[in-house]
Amino acid sequence: MKTTVTILFLLVCSFTAFAQPPGGQGDGVWLRNAYYGEAQTFDRCLGHQPGNGQYHHHVQPICLRAQLDDNLELVGTSRVGAAYREKTTGWKHSPILGWMFDGYPIYGPYGYSDPANPNSPIKRLKPSFRLRTMTQRTSLPDWALARHAGISQQLSANQYGPDVSDTFPLGRYIEDYEFVQGLGDLDVHNGRFAITPEFPNGTYAYFVTITDGGSPAFPYITGLQFYGNVTGGGNAPPPAAAQGYFSNGAYSQSMPNTPLLNSWLTKNSQQNAQVINGFDPTAGAQSTWPVTRPTGAQVSGGQATPVKADSQSISFTDSTVYLTANGLGSYTMGPWFIDGGNGGVFMNFPSAQNIRAQFPRNPSAAATKRNTNLGAIGLWVNGVAVFDGADGSSYSNANRNDVGGGIVRQSSWHVSAASYEGGPTAPGALMSAFPMFGAKLATSTAAANTPNWPTTLGGATITIRDAAGTNHSAPISYASPTQINYQVPELAATGLATVTITANGVSVPGALHITSTYPNLFQFNGEGLAAAQILRVRNGQQAYENIYQIVNGAVVPLPIDFGPATDELYLIVYGSGLGKTSPTVTAKIGGTDSFVLYAGSQGTFAGLDQYNLALPRSLAGKGKVEVAVTANGKTSNLVNITIK
Repeated sequence: MKTTVTILFLLVCSFTAFAQPPGGQGDGVWLRNAYYGEAQTFDRCLGHQPGNGQYHHHVQPICLRAQLDDNLELVGTSRVGAAYREKTTGWKHSPILGWMFDGYPIYGPYGYSDPANPNSPIKRLKPSFRLRTMTQRTSLPDWALARHAGISQQLSANQYGPDVSDTFPLGRYIEDYEFVQGLGDLDVHNGRFAITPEFPNGTYAYFVTITDGGSPAFPYITGLQFYGNVTGGGNAPPPAAAQGYFSNGAYSQSMPNTPLLNSWLTKNSQQNAQVINGFDPTAGAQSTWPVTRPTGAQVSGGQATPVKADSQSISFTDSTVYLTANGLGSYTMGPWFIDGGNGGVFMNFPSAQNIRAQFPRNPSAAATKRNTNLGAIGLWVNGVAVFDGADGSSYSNANRNDVGGGIVRQSSWHVSAASYEGGPTAPGALMSAFPMFGAKLATSTAAANTPNWPTTLGGATITIRDAAGTNHSAPISYASPTQINYQVPELAATGLATVTITANGVSVPGALHITSTYPNLFQFNGEGLAAAQILRVRNGQQAYENIYQIVNGAVVPLPIDFGPATDELYLIVYGSGLGKTSPTVTAKIGGTDSFVLYAGSQGTFAGLDQYNLALPRSLAGKGKVEVAVTANGKTSNLVNITIK
């Protein structure tokens, strides 16, 4: 049983509707912004790690915020982690998310609109930084001079940065931002003196900052200098006189009303840290990692034995709080992806860091401010490292490019055109490619006008070199400078593959990990509404029905009515990635096994799979339920339908 519907052409040829593409070297003058240069390697929790395995955040720790109920709501879960968004109403003051090594707390993005009045409305606090208006990088902003001792504001020619361009856009460097007193709610350190729920008499506090849409907003956590005197730091064992407070999952004394002691996350301290592996997200979170590693994959870090998450022990003296942690959160970390090489998987994995840190109990403002520099500048309350907004690279006039850690080059990032998740793909699967770092993927915008897709479109071609060393030309359904939709060649060998997109004589690299089967399901909207329809059989007659409706321009569910008991209902779901091996397929709807009448090629559009699933009447009245298919042991992303 198959069907062809009008929506399929829209799904296959115009995926753009719901596409959201997704993180002293050099001269040391123009310091690269970590959120610009490294965000591609962040996981869903906005954290990542260098080669030494030190998991950390340069920007808000969104999964920790979710754990602490900091004004977030869950959008949905997937094979690559949970997705959250900011609540639009009902805000409350953010909790303490962490502590800087100067002893001052770091709060989430929400505080009192009047910092001196705890009865004033809660607002999303704004930073006082903005992008500069300039086309040439010939001077430093006022606030950055303290970061660059001995350098004049008006730079000499050998200190100039690159002219602003697509390759070097505004925001690539932290000096591209200027501080404007009063523009937002916070000072140059991204903090303020304020009353908070934990400090009714007031304290200086840092606040992580986000845009109205929930994205990180510069300077993210701190303005690259500590506000207070830094008497804390790492690798500091407690003295013999220190009092034990928490260890091995238990408190040795009652919890005092002291924020620096009782704000640390301890309830999950006996839980093993878990990671989702980008080489196979369908395997779920694992307590050792990386488990699945394809031939030729490069990795560093990792954990061969399970390790405990969150804060492990706390002790204190009159002047100092001492903490130990493994540096791994109790939320699920990973997976990590990258735009080119290694099958599209970031090669660095986190590992236990055995952190020992101390924090002053009586912080004080510093007369001379100290730069934050690289490495940990504090800890989140789960013991994960806080980093500042610079990534360790800077522009080099001699090289005419950035020098230092991290690969920032014109490249492409490849995700499933059905789920928009990163991870493996299969021969014949539908993919979407997005440009990174100023790359242009095509010279014009064009869509294939027949199901027989060309291998050149919009001036672009795609060559996939598979693990066997064979080059394949990929069919293209849509091309533009900012997105290309294509099909993985059906004859591509499994294993790690490279992708080369060529347009106007310029080649843009990318990478894929090709497996025999990796199912992905299409969805109609960002809420995961299944791209599907209902086939109703009544009195021997068949009729197709939509499961969506358009309300105020948005695609929303149309609840499915089972109708009379004699009606038979089948859910027709569309996806990609079944591969060419005739896999064994099962399905669940609302956690209930569904009989699979058909699983295979849709038959009209290349790379499009179709699943015909019996809709169990036991689901009547269940409301929103999740749908998943499993092929050869690989479970698809979750989509949903709504049932009356």
